[in-house]
Amino acid sequence: MNRANILLFTTLLLAATAVQAQDSNFTELDTGAGPTQGGELGAIPDGAQNGAGFLLSEAGYVIGPADELEIEIFQVEELSGVEKVNSRGFIRMPLIGNVQVAGLSPEQAEDLIAQLYEVDYLQDPQVNIDITDYASQQVTLMGAVEKPGIYPLKGHTTLLEALAMAGGTNRLADEEEIIVFRTLGPGEVVGYVVNLEEIIAGEKRDPEVIGNDRIVIAESGAKSFIKGITDTLRGFVGFRPY
Repeated sequence: MNRANILLFTTLLLAATAVQAQDSNFTELDTGAGPTQGGELGAIPDGAQNGAGFLLSEAGYVIGPADELEIEIFQVEELSGVEKVNSRGFIRMPLIGNVQVAGLSPEQAEDLIAQLYEVDYLQDPQVNIDITDYASQQVTLMGAVEKPGIYPLKGHTTLLEALAMAGGTNRLADEEEIIVFRTLGPGEVVGYVVNLEEIIAGEKRDPEVIGNDRIVIAESGAKSFIKGITDTLRGFVGFRPY
């Protein structure tokens, strides 16, 4: 692992940490999962316990900038359509103009838009919002993939699908030890060791990744690279086999 690659991976890791800090106002999901002291885990937990991981479920989800919303006004096709939340948290709706939806749940945004249309235009409007692009939810892929970087999640995304977003692993990847770093509690980050070959062979299920996961694919024999990441990762408490 050369110095340029290590610098690139460190930069991505710091960027991912910054994204996690910016997303701290999102609703956190408590599934009762937490770090354990030893022993194998049958599956990567689906969410965080008082932590910074977020499931891509609209229940409890808070709309953020760059999210894409499909908005349906029942029986009023002219007012329906797909809108993208801008950097200031607004969407632009026909007749009523800019509407600030960032920081709202989909249900709250539905109620707000219905109220605005009801003032001058519609009687008892029925509004439905589906999130078609969760762009404010991101995962970081580092290491031996074709295109390392930070990627938005679009709906429920598995590990294999996340790797595909980065162009897949390259020929130097150690596919027997892919690390998924996930925050499980306040200041507690666990690295789950995933054998990609077992998943491809159908021996284990393809785990779902969630917002703020950091996925590291080391090159074969690059154990020092993984150690370099864990030494700089705040709150790291240890590895767990998947």
